[in-house]
Amino acid sequence: MPSFTQSSSRPPAPPPAPPSLPSIFSPAFLARLYDRDEAPTASESDLAGPWRTDPIPGAPGSRAVLRAWESLEEGDPPRAVFDEEEIAELCAAALPLLGREPLFHLGSEPGGRGYPVVAFDGEQGPRECGALALFEPEVAVALHLLQGLARSPAALAAVIAAAGPGALAQVGRLLAGRWA
Repeated sequence: MPSFTQSSSRPPAPPPAPPSLPSIFSPAFLARLYDRDEAPTASESDLAGPWRTDPIPGAPGSRAVLRAWESLEEGDPPRAVFDEEEIAELCAAALPLLGREPLFHLGSEPGGRGYPVVAFDGEQGPRECGALALFEPEVAVALHLLQGLARSPAALAAVIAAAGPGALAQVGRLLAGRWA
């Protein structure tokens, strides 16, 4: 099963920029490493983070999405740039989820209930968890992202924070009613 990064039509990520932190590896060794093929897990490790956002000097309101150890001041290129802090925070939360192997897959042939939705739950292995009346693969992608949010308190907190104080107050009321 290909990961989202493997199945997309975007080009592969460029080789990493010179590191802003010192490395125990010599430049010659690093150059030889970049000439090798990536491991199958490279796309997940490339997006795993942790990610943070930093203000962009000279661009009020704009934020850069960087790995926790990267720095604009040291010349590290951002993974993304956004004009709004909330969108940058959502991107920082989404990147690790996109690098993971899909948690859901939509079967291409309909069965008795429709197109099967298959969940991949680690030790349990693949299991049919439902079906869609129409072939809508974007539903499997959405389920993957939502399940990823449910599994990551940090990503879930970033999404709730990006929603703003009014939405957060309503979430509190909804949860209070659900668990009353």
